Amino acid sequence: MQIYFDTSALVKEFVNEEGSDTIKQFVKTAISEESSNFLTAAVTQAESEAAFAAMRRNRELTQPKYEEVLQRFEKRWRVFSIVEVSSLLIDISGSIARNHKIKGCDAFQVASALVGQANLVVSTDRDLNQAAKNEGLQVWNPMLETIPQIFGSVDEE
Repeated sequence: MQIYFDTSALVKEFVNEEGSDTIKQFVKTAISEESSNFLTAAVTQAESEAAFAAMRRNRELTQPKYEEVLQRFEKRWRVFSIVEVSSLLIDISGSIARNHKIKGCDAFQVASALVGQANLVVSTDRDLNQAAKNEGLQVWNPMLETIPQIFGSVDEE
């Protein structure tokens, strides 16, 4: 199972905010499944680190917590398959940006999920999610929906 995370969902694994508990439970379950593979776009690293830095600047994270978050993020990043940036990916991103009400980086995320042949896109970004659905991808928004039953049995406790 190819599980694609965009930045909006991935960040929730590392900081405590609405939706974090659901994401953490889903990741724990997905890791236990041998057939699971995590995918994301190359831009997700920069977007995530920028989000963490903004939280630090806004004093939502203390300096020690910020450093811990970065260490955990770097460790988790190593398990992701990164969709290779190519001319094809850039062309698909442009097409998605033209055809949907979506930001450039979000179009790149959707294109990366398509090129990476994701079975599920995990995202809390409504515009990105709508574009992904319109492109034929299965989407899960942990802010609005319960954990999807994609692994046989998922413990939702």
